[in-house]
Amino acid sequence: MTYFLQYQEALELYTAMTENLNRNDADIVDLYNRLIEKAVRYAHIRAEWNTLTREEKLEKDDSRTAAHDSFIASVNIIARSEDEIGLQWRERLGNDRKRVGDFACYIALFRSLEAR
Repeated sequence: MTYFLQYQEALELYTAMTENLNRNDADIVDLYNRLIEKAVRYAHIRAEWNTLTREEKLEKDDSRTAAHDSFIASVNIIARSEDEIGLQWRERLGNDRKRVGDFACYIALFRSLEAR
């Protein structure tokens, strides 16, 4: 498995996640919506990262890590809520932090395109 998350694989993971979401459960839908918010927040932080000075990066590193950790926790919760199918796509995503961060960025992309 490659650690870099390719577009097609991200789309397959996102599709598996969204298609198997129990939209009749208000709590799950709320958790999913928070996952989206966390993905967008982390993607924003990552997108601006290379524009920051070294000092700014040092200042913001803890909040970036916290945003990343929060997104990962949300992914895990949603995957568990989807039982076997969720466990399958979550296992396929893996635990490499950069790869999971890539997934957040792709989610932000997919949601942005869906909103047009």
